[in-house]
Amino acid sequence: MLHSPVNSLYDLGALRAGNLEVFIASRPEEIKASQELRYRVFFEEMGAVPTGEIAAQKRDFDQYDAICDHLLVVEHKPGGQTEVVGTYRLLRSEPMKKIGHFYSEGEFDISPIKKYNGNILEVGRSCVDKNFRNRAVMQLLWRGIGAYVAKFEIALMFGCASFHGTDPKAHAMALSYLHHYHQAPKDLCPAALPERFINMNLMPKEEVDTKQAFIALPALIKGYLRLSGYIGLGAVIDPEYNTTDVSIVVKTDLVTEKYAQRYRTNDNA
Repeated sequence: MLHSPVNSLYDLGALRAGNLEVFIASRPEEIKASQELRYRVFFEEMGAVPTGEIAAQKRDFDQYDAICDHLLVVEHKPGGQTEVVGTYRLLRSEPMKKIGHFYSEGEFDISPIKKYNGNILEVGRSCVDKNFRNRAVMQLLWRGIGAYVAKFEIALMFGCASFHGTDPKAHAMALSYLHHYHQAPKDLCPAALPERFINMNLMPKEEVDTKQAFIALPALIKGYLRLSGYIGLGAVIDPEYNTTDVSIVVKTDLVTEKYAQRYRTNDNA
């Protein structure tokens, strides 16, 4: 059984919606449950290629898990049982120093972000159980992020977001739409590493149907854009996870008004 932390650095307050609750993991078994969910989604459902160790343990894990905070949405079941149905991995600058780099730096040059005057937060490894992909779970994840951003006074969020599959041409309109309409300003713009750079400018701007392109975007990227988020320059193919990755940047003053202030109280929405 999983329990939310009480009176700790990571206590985000009572954030619930019906039988669902969001909190930061504080126990090894909670982190393990989030890794098991990630394995089911990324490897069993989405076709990522596991290492032998990951396949044997049926958990998605790496060196970053030990230094990250793990945001969980859990379902409270009859009899007191709980199950992790959604998760996000969060990495602030101070814990990052234990390794010396962010996860994103394996794919993108994020030097403009690291120079930003304010606290920064890398977000990633977001997934939701296939039986819980609904508005309630996604809202709780955003509520948790909003509360976390407010608690740690985060000024800028960034990370990788993914398209399923490793053929950029299959997402030509959506990638071109992001390139033409949502590219980050130069002083904040990450760029795909030169040896991994995939051009997102696959269609002329005048040929992009913006409505259809937005519809074709993964739900997570839509969420970042609704927060006036930006996209970096170039995409990266990740064959291990069977994805085409883009870099996202979100100024959290826009998050705070829409999510953190609104959701810091328990409105049971």
